[in-house]
Amino acid sequence: MFHKFETIEELKRSVYMWLLPIITVALIINSFLNDNSLYDTVVNTTLIIWFSISWVIAYANRGIRIAEYVTLFLVSVYHTFTMFDVVYNDLAETGGSLGDFIVWMPLIIMFFFLALGIKKGLYYSIFIFMVTMTIGMIYSGQMTSESIDSLTQFHAANIVYILVLYYAQNMFRAFTERDLLKKYAYLDSLTRVANRHQIDVWLEERLDSAENEGKPFSIIFFDIDHFKKVNDVFGHKIGDCVLKELSAIISGNLRDGDQFGRWGGEEFILITGSNGGQAFEKAEHFRKLVENHCFKGAGSLTASFGVTEFQHGDNIDLLLNRADEALYKSKNSGRNKVSVNEPS
Repeated sequence: MFHKFETIEELKRSVYMWLLPIITVALIINSFLNDNSLYDTVVNTTLIIWFSISWVIAYANRGIRIAEYVTLFLVSVYHTFTMFDVVYNDLAETGGSLGDFIVWMPLIIMFFFLALGIKKGLYYSIFIFMVTMTIGMIYSGQMTSESIDSLTQFHAANIVYILVLYYAQNMFRAFTERDLLKKYAYLDSLTRVANRHQIDVWLEERLDSAENEGKPFSIIFFDIDHFKKVNDVFGHKIGDCVLKELSAIISGNLRDGDQFGRWGGEEFILITGSNGGQAFEKAEHFRKLVENHCFKGAGSLTASFGVTEFQHGDNIDLLLNRADEALYKSKNSGRNKVSVNEPS
């Protein structure tokens, strides 16, 4: 149940999967434990059957949108006619209060917003509210003071639920958009791995941990050999595909504690808790993965790697300069190699 949903459609489907059985059971209990009229029996039976069908539709994840509109129609008819039945046959005739009729009102309004969205949900909720309020006003002259009070409380609560759900959804959307903006501010738009901004944050954190907690780390700087030739020969579209494939290869082979991102262009960086020979072996492992991979549209390619490890007193510039020097050492000695730059 506690699942991270990527889209609003996934969230709605999960809500329907959990709530429909509960509502169906409540309707079945109501049908057996109450002396319902023919109208109530027909309505309950119709809803029980339809909600059961809707659960199957949600489970199969097919035709959910059509099912939503059918449910919207049935729920609206149920809500309006039940309101009329309660007002006409109970409040106007025998007095009393609305009873348990209002229990489901918040859920009905929530469904309006869920099915129609924020703006349309607001308009539709107000429309249904106006219809039910008109029904109450027509028969208010025949009601006792207790019935009028119950009806007034119902309509007041109705307005409150509509406003609360409207503003709650707007707040939810605002927070969601903020989180998305924050998320994508730290992601490279092409490869969907960390961008330079995120890498800088990681490096600051690693340096702090290394200096204050004695946690060693290394950085591996690498890029694709002769990448300009890939763009010139195969075109920039294929070049972009190569960058995305390379990112997928590295991302799919990371270990716990590894942090990987795109530094810029065809250059990438890997921050790892491995040190010394282990960092070299990790870089060599990735070099072989790239060398043995056939890139779509570009064929076989290679990459050159530069490795350095943290030393006390390092800052970001010192680390990156050493890694960059190691990378160019690999480039200048034939490419498709791993070179290590030890601190002096």
